[in-house]
Amino acid sequence: MERSTYEPSKPRLAWLSGFLLLLPAALGVTGFLLAGGCPVQDAMFRCLTMYVLNYGEKPPNLLVELARWTAPLATASGLLLALSRMQERLRAFLRRLRGDSVAVYGPEAERERLLAQLGRRGIRGGERLVKAQRYILLGSEEENLRFYRRHREALRGRRVYLRCEGLSPLAQPDEGVRLFSCEETAARLYWKTHSLYPALSAAGQETDVVLLGFGKLGEELLYWGLQYNVFSPEQRIRYHVFGDAEELLAVRWGLQQIGDCVLAHSEAWYESLELLSRAGRVLVLEQQDQGRLLNRLLTAVPQADITVFSNGSAAVEQLAQGNPICLFDWFGEATKPEGILEDRLYANAQALHRMYQDLYQGKSWEELDAFTRYSNVSAADYHEIRLQMLERLGYGGADYEALPEKTQTLLAELEHERWCRYHYLNNWRCGVPEDGANRDPVRRLHVDLRPFSALKDAEKKKDYDNLRLLLSRSGQT
Repeated sequence: MERSTYEPSKPRLAWLSGFLLLLPAALGVTGFLLAGGCPVQDAMFRCLTMYVLNYGEKPPNLLVELARWTAPLATASGLLLALSRMQERLRAFLRRLRGDSVAVYGPEAERERLLAQLGRRGIRGGERLVKAQRYILLGSEEENLRFYRRHREALRGRRVYLRCEGLSPLAQPDEGVRLFSCEETAARLYWKTHSLYPALSAAGQETDVVLLGFGKLGEELLYWGLQYNVFSPEQRIRYHVFGDAEELLAVRWGLQQIGDCVLAHSEAWYESLELLSRAGRVLVLEQQDQGRLLNRLLTAVPQADITVFSNGSAAVEQLAQGNPICLFDWFGEATKPEGILEDRLYANAQALHRMYQDLYQGKSWEELDAFTRYSNVSAADYHEIRLQMLERLGYGGADYEALPEKTQTLLAELEHERWCRYHYLNNWRCGVPEDGANRDPVRRLHVDLRPFSALKDAEKKKDYDNLRLLLSRSGQT
């Protein structure tokens, strides 16, 4: 059974420290007893004095000589270890007083890198629960959940960021816990920092995106690309997957309701070189022999717009030198503090919900189900895409009232399209619930999953209000 990443080597280090501390005493007692004529209690007393006093007598043998030299070293090491622990606890105490402390638990390498980025906010977590304002759990999903459940009462009222692999962030275990996936975070960051908008505009609102490889990262890139790459009512983006995407397409059957399509290819990528040549973007996902695949891809279609999702591969970095390749360190970007904590994003999402709550006397943020809460998060995150569009349209920094009415309507329509896609991706359908309400979360029906032009004015107003609110908050820090 593997050792927990929350206790990487503490028991072993404690055992080793104790052994080294007692070694001089063991050597000395053995040496005095072998020399003869020294009672056991006297031998033990003489050895103990070596730790704090100079043993001035002539050593009777080599074992006592070794004890005489190593005992002061053991004392000094013990003092340094004690001072180090006191310093660590004092540092943690002072950082808690700042009011924005973050305790980090998990594999040592990832934990130390994140602590370096957190700076004075970071507190090192170990085998015990330290006090902090917030907690980041970087271990495996199972390990993180066990740790959280073991300390659930102590963590009540604190914000906990729990890394997950299989669970969806929608499967929120408790209020105050945010599940985060590195693959999801990386996908959202990628589409926001490497917008498809310029390529789509240059291609006349129609383009192809090719994914070589799939897996969890590929699934998230599709899921968020379909929500964030929403730029025009007339756009047609085709996502081509050369990987095992059949299961995803079968499970997320709501994809069929989205104008942009996802195509799973059974043939090898090198049998579709014409597609790769004309594609607006080719995404090479992390996989076995990624460097070899990339080398062949550059030979076959050197003009392609290629992004490589790498995690520090030396071979890939070497290939990138001298070639028009965009390297995206997906894991490094996803495990930065801002990518995990996302304070501004959630502040905007909660502001959006408060607006809806005031208008419709709905539930508070804490009372929302995870699906509805995450809908607000998706809306707030898409706003960064909207700001990039406005920048390219010549309205960067403009407030809502400064935008032409035509632009306001376009952005409101695109927001409604994004909202529809969020629901379609989770297999909702347009329909009227039997009780006459707007939505039925059990049967996944919503009356407003229809084109923007078919909405009532009151429903259109929600999208305009969304735009107005987020634009007003864009200049805030």
